[in-house]
Amino acid sequence: MKIAIVCSYYPWPPAIGGVETIVRDVSIELAKRGHEVHVITTPFDVTTMKQVTGYGLEERDGVTIHKLKPGRLKIGYARFIKGLKENMEKIKPEIVHAHNLHPHLFQLAMWKEELKYKLVAELHHPALTIDHFLAKLAFPLVAWRLNSLSSNVDVFIAHTKSETKWLLKRRIGTEKIRELFFPGIPAKLLNRKLRTTNSHSLLFIGRVIKTKGLHTLIRAMSIVVNHVKDASLTIAGPADNNYYNKLTKLICDLNLVNHIAFRNPVFGEEKWDLIANSALLVLPSVKEYTPNVVIEAQALGVPVVATRVGAVPEMVLDGETGLLVKAGDPYELAKSIAVLIGNEDLRRSFSVKAREWAKKFTLESAVTRLEEMYEYALRRNS
Repeated sequence: MKIAIVCSYYPWPPAIGGVETIVRDVSIELAKRGHEVHVITTPFDVTTMKQVTGYGLEERDGVTIHKLKPGRLKIGYARFIKGLKENMEKIKPEIVHAHNLHPHLFQLAMWKEELKYKLVAELHHPALTIDHFLAKLAFPLVAWRLNSLSSNVDVFIAHTKSETKWLLKRRIGTEKIRELFFPGIPAKLLNRKLRTTNSHSLLFIGRVIKTKGLHTLIRAMSIVVNHVKDASLTIAGPADNNYYNKLTKLICDLNLVNHIAFRNPVFGEEKWDLIANSALLVLPSVKEYTPNVVIEAQALGVPVVATRVGAVPEMVLDGETGLLVKAGDPYELAKSIAVLIGNEDLRRSFSVKAREWAKKFTLESAVTRLEEMYEYALRRNS
């Protein structure tokens, strides 16, 4: 198949972001299977909104990346992509796979009949993840517009049952909705040798932005170190400068300079080594949907402490592969962290169960199901 995948951000080096990770991993896996894969995007970082590479074509891992200019209008993370139609005319894809409820989805829906492709929409449950003021104001109008254009979408991919329910409320027909739980982890992670550690090292991996709840985690750390003197936390990821400055001040105010360290974003083997060498992965987010890192951690046998937000309760078995807590509560977060880092036997039990649970989430099986959805879209009558 000739497949065009459209998303607002896909910079190289890759940014940390759930959508960007899914697009990258799926694109590479589809290319490995012999499909002609094009990613149409902008060379901007989703966290900083800054341009990180040049425009033009780039070949990586068998995928052709078209890095186009964004329009000036930006609402939250959503951008128009200039030259999108011209690129579609050149590529002539059979399948166009659009990510997010961003302007490009509406553009692609309008051009579908003219350019003769099938359109697949993966929205990543926008109702759960909007965190920009203007985006919140615009969302009712955008959702209404989605209803009016849904007849031009052949398949809607829902990651969870809650997203399926949201689509049904938007009067999307059941025949168009297909559930496919993302993110997926490479099956090779399940073959790594489990590491037994007595370490009290905690790890956060992700974007350093307010909705990730790192201020709550830092306050929790001030409680944890009173009970576990050698407890440490590493925070790895691209940072919003204003939020980073507030966090570093908070760390100083709470006398945690010797317990908390920031480091640059990590990817691939380096990322997996960092996770595997940690006692716990902690995700204190206020908002999330399907954070890839919690599945990666469990596949590597590392228990998770996370908040009950988004689809996290569907990804972590509370009391079996990790512990789930209320968002924004440093005391409950500290208590759960202390329970796990203070009990090696419990941590080891969670580790074994976590790896078994992670087998459900392999990238390879998810892409096989995605290929079936593409085939279904191609068979549908316009």
